[in-house]
Amino acid sequence: MAGNGERLLQAVADALKVDVASVDKNSSQDTLEGWDSLGMINLVAELERVFEVQFDILEISDFRNISIIKSILAEKGIRFD
Repeated sequence: MAGNGERLLQAVADALKVDVASVDKNSSQDTLEGWDSLGMINLVAELERVFEVQFDILEISDFRNISIIKSILAEKGIRFD
């Protein structure tokens, strides 16, 4: 079973319709094609589905890179090893 770090990268890749190999912990809006306004909607929906959480608008507005998303998920009790 994949760990939450791998699940996060896969969810981002799926939402933005990019190869998971192009997504890493340093990926951001500036480095991933498809991370635009529509991509952001898909990303939020996919993360909520995969991790069974809900994000508020302030959290979503902070979604600028993978590290920030990981921190927000950690605040919601999602553990990353």
